[in-house]
Amino acid sequence: MIKVLQLNELLVAHNCLYAISIQSNEDGGGYDLSLSISVSEKAGTDVVRIRFIDISDFTSRDIGGGLTQLMHMSVSKLDSGFDRMRYQLIDLEDNKLSFYFSSFSVD
Repeated sequence: MIKVLQLNELLVAHNCLYAISIQSNEDGGGYDLSLSISVSEKAGTDVVRIRFIDISDFTSRDIGGGLTQLMHMSVSKLDSGFDRMRYQLIDLEDNKLSFYFSSFSVD
């Protein structure tokens, strides 16, 4: 399992949106978001897949209509006292994507 610092390095290096999906999680009590991103829009480029578990307050804007780049995404650990929402992801440059989540995994 990687740490938040390593996740942030991946997010900065891989800024081309390949795929995004939201699905009900295994227990049916929330939603997970899968984000596939790459370093380039060129065919054959390696894609990193990140699963954000138990998301809430999902917001997106200006996604689609051609290549979408998520510039300078950043994850921060929350000290809010809420057990479920331990992290927040935001796109610092264009505010195209933001949400809270409880944990994550990288494929």
